[in-house]
Amino acid sequence: MTDPFAPPRSRNDPCPCGSGKRYKHCHGSDEPPGDGYVPADPAQGPLEAARALLRAGRHEEAVAVLDAAGVDHEADPAGWRLLGEALRPSDTKRSRAYWMRVVEVAPADPEVHFFLGDLDREAGDIEGAIAHFTQAQQAAPDHPALLNNLGLALEKAQRFEEAEAHFRRVLELSPDALIGIANLAQNLYQQKRFKESLPYFDRLIERMPAAPVEIWANRGIAYRMCANYPTAEASMAKAVELAPELADLWRELGLTRASQHLWGTAAIALARSYELDPSSVFTEAMLLYVHGYEAYWRDFDRLRADILAHATKPGAADDNASIVVPFSFQSINEDPTIELAVARRWARTQFLPVNHVRPARRAPEARLRIGFVSADFYMHPVGRLIVGLLERLDRDRFTVHAYATGKDRNDEVRQRIVAACEVFRSFPIVDATEIADAIRADGIDVLFDLTGFTADAAVSAFSLRPAPVQINFLGFTGTMGTPAFDWILTDRFCVPEDVRHLYDERPLYVDPCYLPSDVARAVSPDPVSRADYKLPADATVFAALISAHKIVPEHFDAWLDILAGVPDSILWLRDQPSTVMRRLEHIATKRDLDPSRLRCAPNEPVPRYLKRFPLADLYIDTMPFGGHTTVNDALFAGVPVLTAAGRSFASRASASQVLAAGLPELVVASREEYVARAIVLGNDRPRLAAMAEQLRATRDTLPLFDLDRYARAFEAAIERAWSETSAA
Repeated sequence: MTDPFAPPRSRNDPCPCGSGKRYKHCHGSDEPPGDGYVPADPAQGPLEAARALLRAGRHEEAVAVLDAAGVDHEADPAGWRLLGEALRPSDTKRSRAYWMRVVEVAPADPEVHFFLGDLDREAGDIEGAIAHFTQAQQAAPDHPALLNNLGLALEKAQRFEEAEAHFRRVLELSPDALIGIANLAQNLYQQKRFKESLPYFDRLIERMPAAPVEIWANRGIAYRMCANYPTAEASMAKAVELAPELADLWRELGLTRASQHLWGTAAIALARSYELDPSSVFTEAMLLYVHGYEAYWRDFDRLRADILAHATKPGAADDNASIVVPFSFQSINEDPTIELAVARRWARTQFLPVNHVRPARRAPEARLRIGFVSADFYMHPVGRLIVGLLERLDRDRFTVHAYATGKDRNDEVRQRIVAACEVFRSFPIVDATEIADAIRADGIDVLFDLTGFTADAAVSAFSLRPAPVQINFLGFTGTMGTPAFDWILTDRFCVPEDVRHLYDERPLYVDPCYLPSDVARAVSPDPVSRADYKLPADATVFAALISAHKIVPEHFDAWLDILAGVPDSILWLRDQPSTVMRRLEHIATKRDLDPSRLRCAPNEPVPRYLKRFPLADLYIDTMPFGGHTTVNDALFAGVPVLTAAGRSFASRASASQVLAAGLPELVVASREEYVARAIVLGNDRPRLAAMAEQLRATRDTLPLFDLDRYARAFEAAIERAWSETSAA
């Protein structure tokens, strides 16, 4: 986030050069400190007088003394050294000239190369700086300031691991050196080794509560990336307190709050960031996304249009100024061409560079080792979908490993997943190197990412290329935009052959539907009735139990059109905060619709949630980003689903399921067709009841819910990926 070469925020902070002086008394000196000056004995001559002035930070006076003494015209390396040092704050060109004179007579002098290296680094000549610092190090290998400055120059040249070694050496020599602790923390942070950076950030904060804003900010980001959100928020709040005028800090505070689903306070922070920097497309897109959870649609059309304009402009994939989170982008876009540019930009800027060297393939043996990485191995939509497949994989052909990232869980789904795997490893802190090392040590042959660009993403672990074959699957319905992934597991409806060039991965098809469906999911045995949920017994109930951020204004307007076309019908929504419901009810009232026709289902355990689905007559999906697992739940419960098929994977995944459930008449291609079909069906409850009865009667024979058949197709896909992926 910050430039590690920038001067400290306060001139009273330690100088980054490692001298031990305050910045204002060292490389940031531009005025006398005003105290501590002890004049030299005049009898000692002008050189000692200049040294005394330099010790007090009075550089200009030192220059005047040396110039008056005619040092420039004398063959005196000692005088040239003093002039080089004294001129540095005011005239770097002349300062360099004197140091070059010294190096001619003392080519191995470490002090000369130290100063020349500093001058090169400040002038942007990083290779020159490295050369001078390296020359100096030959004579003074363990000089702390030299080690620090060489480390900083190596960082600037993107040689982070070499720089790290120098900072670690500083701490070996002086374990309590603040500058060494700070430099190592920042170095690990820049390598995205966030977990390793945290102890050093914490040591620095403990010993220096008045640390610069950059330290508080980067510490906060590191804690967020390690999923410790409360600590991250506290650190970012401190950074904002120190520099309330910096838009980046408000944005990071907003992201930290959003990670905790604190949508209201996240929106406040993001709005402030956007106010300070309205050019930030990233902030703009995140603000739109967070507002989606609040159904706060003021200025929605303008913000969406601006985000899409940046995403579609020429060269968008290489434009770091137009970063947009791919997951949130799927709610406002269905064009896979644009999504590819967004994903590439996000992958390139947010995760580790890709290691293009694949690990050597193991010698052939009876079973392939397959691994699954996910933050969602619990009662989460992904966990609930994948568990039945893991239980059915042929153990004569595969050994199954799971790598859980993020917070530890212990619910029914987690227990089933642990039991289904030969090896289950947990990584509560998402550390890419640690995860990749474990996968590599386990000798995984084929590795699946079930998280993608969602929370607690482990993309950087895949960038380190721990397995010969790596596959994007299930957690993110879109391309990852990075060569870290060889394949994307999908079906021919979600990613037709004619658009496969819009995905950086090769499509690995499992037809007719890529989505696994756990047929052993528990449904509550307790009876339920419409009265339990305050639903009228004789009304058509349209269920839309979907996350609020997927409901865009024009789609909610389509739902109101449907209510208007089906008298006395009910729109049954997922549980929403009262503020969200008031906004939605206000929109309904403006359309002359009774707001009481909008009802909310409470949050309930999954078995009860599944049990209540049949109280609805028709599930109506969102567009362009469908409710993929919720659609699966509705179909499993025997409720027909109406959906629209767009062009992107995310906008077609629901339709793929509906087709695999044998209901092609419920897949439409436009908003107009969607509304018209819903109105026709909503006014014909007997037809909907017949659809539901047929769905329930045939469920276990439908391709969507034939998990044994799916498991065999999935296994064939694994072996295809293994055989067709280049070993180079």
